[in-house]
Amino acid sequence: MPLFFSIALLMAITGCEKDPTEVMLPDDVEFDETVVYLNGEIEDCLPFLEYDTVNRVMNYVFAQSRNQGQLINSLGFGRLPYSIGEFELTTKNILYEKARVSFHQTVGEDLEGYEYKLVDADEGFYNVEYLDTINLEVKGRFKAKFCRTSKNGNKGLGLPKNLVFQGVFYENYTYQ
Repeated sequence: MPLFFSIALLMAITGCEKDPTEVMLPDDVEFDETVVYLNGEIEDCLPFLEYDTVNRVMNYVFAQSRNQGQLINSLGFGRLPYSIGEFELTTKNILYEKARVSFHQTVGEDLEGYEYKLVDADEGFYNVEYLDTINLEVKGRFKAKFCRTSKNGNKGLGLPKNLVFQGVFYENYTYQ
């Protein structure tokens, strides 16, 4: 029994195997509404959605500010075509085919917070369901999982080791 307990404890400490709580995303949201869940709990995130006219790609960022702006969490999906569709997740710079996804935590405007890597990319997605190029409106949903790889010497930055982001959005986007 002690050997089994030791192995289980080691897996719990070092691995990213345990998935946090997931949620059923709402089927629809109203215009100017974004709902982002982190490990099953609703997070207060601001969407920054833009069309990059030079590279002809859409970039989507969902950012959260904590501690009077001293801590910024940002989930980004980028390099997507200017069209509707469901896109697989990747960490590579692949134009138009997959959604390049990342999660960053910044402390005090320029210091790295906890570092995370994308995991289970095949279980995640980024789906653009509606794109109105006249009124600059975009609507969709997403899911992405991350596992912490480093604390960068930081303590108490408010995020667990495993993150599951899920969300829906229906917002205006801008041109860059």
